[in-house]
This record gives sequence, structure tokens and C-alpha cells, in this order.
Amino acid sequence: MGLWAELIISKIDVDLEKSREKDIRFFRVEEFKRNITRVDDFSTSCPFCLKQKIDIAEISAKIEEAIEVPGNSRRNYDRLISRLARHMQKEHGFYAPFYFSYLYAFIGILAGAVIGFILYKLFSGHGQSLFSACFVIGIITAYFAGSRKDNKIRTANKIM
Repeated sequence: MGLWAELIISKIDVDLEKSREKDIRFFRVEEFKRNITRVDDFSTSCPFCLKQKIDIAEISAKIEEAIEVPGNSRRNYDRLISRLARHMQKEHGFYAPFYFSYLYAFIGILAGAVIGFILYKLFSGHGQSLFSACFVIGIITAYFAGSRKDNKIRTANKIM
């Protein structure tokens, strides 16, 4: 972590000392601080991260207002958090916890339902049991495949 990130994070900590813990969790301040560290680390090689340092400095100057008072600064803070999360995911490979488990489980639900529906139409006598079995098999296998990928990301320390 560079000096710039340490200064910004310490300023955020000082500004939000009196804020409620519930608000700090709701507005994802810890994620914001982790992304500040990542932006500082990647700013030497990534032009987008270098540009985001300006926005981060502006928002961190008004972080208490953004957390406590609804309005323009809160909207800008939310946009910055989302923009940083999207960039870290697409360009640098950081993902939310259980991202692939949930994504693959959803795909497994769809695939299992489609295969189950086809078997339901082909074998109408055992249709409901085939549909249910395909649905369950689809979600379980896809969830385990996603969990395996999530574990690889966890071991690479790429959790957002």
C-alpha cells in the first residue's frame, strides 16, 4: 500500500469516526478502502486507475457528507464504488465472494429446467420426476463447479 492510499484511508477513518457502524457497512466503506489500496497499487500500470485517483480524492474529502446526508455527494459516492468494483472485476480479476457459485447455480437452474422440460415432453409418464431430477442435478453440479472456481479465486487472494 502506497503513501497516497494510506493518507486517504486514514482521512476516511478520521471523518467517519462518529458515523454509525450500520451506515458504514451499508455504504460499503470497507470495500471502498480496499479498492483505494488496489487503485494505488495498479495506478502505475493502469490508466483508468490513475484517473480514478482524482475522483477518489474528491469523494474522500466529502465522505462524511456522502454517508450522512442524502444528495449529490452520496450519488457520486455510489457511482464511484460501482465503477471501481466493475473495473476491478473486468480488468484486474477481483470478484465478490461466491460470485461464481451464484452465477453457475443460476445457469444450472436454467439448464436443468430446459433439459427437464424436454424430458418431460418426451417421456410424459415419468415427466415430473425427470424434470425434478434434472433441475436438482443441474443446480447441484453447477453450484459445485462455481464453488471450485471461487476457491481458486480465494487462494489467489482476488476477493473483492
